[in-house]
Amino acid sequence: MDVREAKKELRKKVREAAKALTPEYQKEASAEICRRVIGTDAYQNADTVFCFVGVGTEPDTRAIIEDGIRQGKRVCVPLCIDDHTMEAVEIRDYDKDLETGWYGLLEPKKDLPRVEIADLDFGVIPCVTCDAAGNRLGHGKGYYDRYLENTDFAKVMVCFAKIMVPEGEVPVGPYDLPIETVITDA
Repeated sequence: MDVREAKKELRKKVREAAKALTPEYQKEASAEICRRVIGTDAYQNADTVFCFVGVGTEPDTRAIIEDGIRQGKRVCVPLCIDDHTMEAVEIRDYDKDLETGWYGLLEPKKDLPRVEIADLDFGVIPCVTCDAAGNRLGHGKGYYDRYLENTDFAKVMVCFAKIMVPEGEVPVGPYDLPIETVITDA
């Protein structure tokens, strides 16, 4: 089985397992993940934070986004502008600045200011699953691999502990970029 097929199979397996996560677990685990992210030195020292907006079976990142705004950080969230391209857009109010966009995701409104990738100090990166070494299985579109290529800002990947896989189980292709720090609820 090639890497692409292996990724497809693992995505299917993990998405099925994620359906068993109770809303209570997701809420408690998301709160713990956010607490841990906010507690990192990299986050605390960052002026500009890039963070995905969690939906479905992803950790809810609202607490990170709102904490950054409260602390006066420049907080950016991803905006998909076509099938292959993503940009960072600054938001100042979680409830007022987000709307439903591509793939049903909450995205920033189109008229908000774009932020250059070179201005980012810290990023919170999503995954379908990952391993402790930072190997990431995304949703299969390659948005984050393309966006993060050749960047040097600090990054953390967040994942529910119950859907992480053992090291070596995430199929890795030539364009897959590991994330240096993995934060879970465990």
